[in-house]
Amino acid sequence: MAALLGALALAQTALALEDGIYRDKAPGYGGDVIVEAVVREGKMTEIRTENTGGDKSDYYLKAEKELIAQILEKQSLEGVDAVAGSTGTSESILQAMQGIWEQAEYTGRAEGGNSVKAPTLTPEPKPTV
Repeated sequence: MAALLGALALAQTALALEDGIYRDKAPGYGGDVIVEAVVREGKMTEIRTENTGGDKSDYYLKAEKELIAQILEKQSLEGVDAVAGSTGTSESILQAMQGIWEQAEYTGRAEGGNSVKAPTLTPEPKPTV
């Protein structure tokens, strides 16, 4: 898994991002981890996560806090490592962040003047009881 994270990080170096709100998800313990990121003026300004498996454990909260701080500071996934003691959750958050980065990466203008970017994924709704 470390090799996967390394490969993901290499792909994310000082890229211009297209403004918008992006979401992606990755499998986590007991449910998916959904990550939402806000890009303003070409920079990632906010990141939020959700655990569809229920409450966020102390391990989850630790990974969430440390990874969000690193990603916002670096504006990249390069050099962002899994949080010790919260490796599984870290990997889920980083995997979803990779998808977000691919969606938000500014790729210029296509014919007709429309921006080119990947579609935003929408997670399945939670079942109601």
